[in-house]
Amino acid sequence: MLARIVRWWARPVAAIPLGDLVTAGTLFAIAVASVLTGNPNEGPILVTLPAAVVMTVGLVWRARQPAITIGAVVVASAFQTVLSEVPGSLWSLVVLVIAMYSCAAHYREGAAAICGVVLVGALLIEERIGNGVDYLFIALLFGGTWLLGRASRLWRTRVRHVEQQQEQLARLAVAEERVRIARDLHDIVAHSLSVITVQADAAEAALDHDPERAREPLAAITATARASIGEIRDVVQVLRSNEVEPRRSPGLAAAPERIADARQAGAELEVSLADTRGLPMVVDVAGYRILQEALTNVVRHARGASARVVVARDADALTIEVANGPGASSQRGGGMGLLGMRERAAAVGGSLLAEPRPDGGFRLLARLPLHPPSPASGQESP
Repeated sequence: MLARIVRWWARPVAAIPLGDLVTAGTLFAIAVASVLTGNPNEGPILVTLPAAVVMTVGLVWRARQPAITIGAVVVASAFQTVLSEVPGSLWSLVVLVIAMYSCAAHYREGAAAICGVVLVGALLIEERIGNGVDYLFIALLFGGTWLLGRASRLWRTRVRHVEQQQEQLARLAVAEERVRIARDLHDIVAHSLSVITVQADAAEAALDHDPERAREPLAAITATARASIGEIRDVVQVLRSNEVEPRRSPGLAAAPERIADARQAGAELEVSLADTRGLPMVVDVAGYRILQEALTNVVRHARGASARVVVARDADALTIEVANGPGASSQRGGGMGLLGMRERAAAVGGSLLAEPRPDGGFRLLARLPLHPPSPASGQESP
């Protein structure tokens, strides 16, 4: 309800905030009624009425151009002071306070100080012309009003900066999540399609000589496709949900399944897997995705070659090494897969080395620290 009122109050009408029109209109009606009824009687209507109109109408520009408001109230007040007497009604005091607050709240410090000095100086001169003695009251009231306006401007500035920072953080979080999802989709689709392609080739070759032997690769295709559909469904569910908690991706406990897929696809693997239980979740997920992509590259680019897969850990880091000899096609290092692996390693404070071997093969070595950076340092959630 309050937010709706604030939006209504700030809604522009002819480029002027509705709240300023309401304020000026209300004080205009009060001032005109006061002048016409002679309560209080501050002189001839020909003098007091124009002064009241100019002072109250000037409030329309209090937010857009406070200098116009200051000029209007100073000129109108001086006009009445010289031709009649100093404005002393309650409505005129309210108008002067609003004018002082507006210049302090909407101008930078230099301009606000100039406007404040002009208004206070004019009021002190008028008080002297009218033989008044309220100099201290004027200085304290309008000096305090000026300070209140400056505090309001400072508060609004800080709130705006906080909102901008939150907006930037939200955009950064969305961008990071998009990159993470893109990596996940790449890893899932690249791995499954590589396995499906190899198994489909095997099934096609078996159909010509031994149709029964085609059942095994066809079953592998079905299993791989179903598993990939499940993982893709999980990713899509994250995109469609409003849950704050990140999706739990597979970890290195699923590494034997990916190794079995690669072997079914024709890769000859020598495997050494350390116990990966108890790893930090981000390290576990990053290690799994890096190993998955490395095995995918072996299947795609080194078909028929033998490969060594080593997953080891010590007190400080998890190490993943995948090295293969020359295969049916050469390994390439400029694809999205290697970029994604490097990003995953960097996200947990690790490193990744990918380089050709002298014999024409390829070697990938990832080292992931067991104590990754905190989220405040840029760590990616899995």
